[in-house]
Amino acid sequence: MNIISWIFASIAVGMLVNLIIPRHLSVGFLGTAGMAVLGGVVLAFLVTVFGFAAELSFDVRSLAAAVAGALGAIAVMTLWMARYQKR
Repeated sequence: MNIISWIFASIAVGMLVNLIIPRHLSVGFLGTAGMAVLGGVVLAFLVTVFGFAAELSFDVRSLAAAVAGALGAIAVMTLWMARYQKR
């Protein structure tokens, strides 16, 4: 149950953040959503493993960690595009 909420929350964050990223730094809706899911699920899983969130039931702390992980991954991706994109 938790991983499903992490995935969908991260996808939603990725889609919404993609609307405000400048077009020349964007990798598209699917790229941003994929990167957001990667960051969100990894951080939420780590928060759960280290005992900061409940493991077998829905927990708002793990959902907040998924949103934070998604935002962090998108920030890293955008900085990467700003630094290494060919002009």
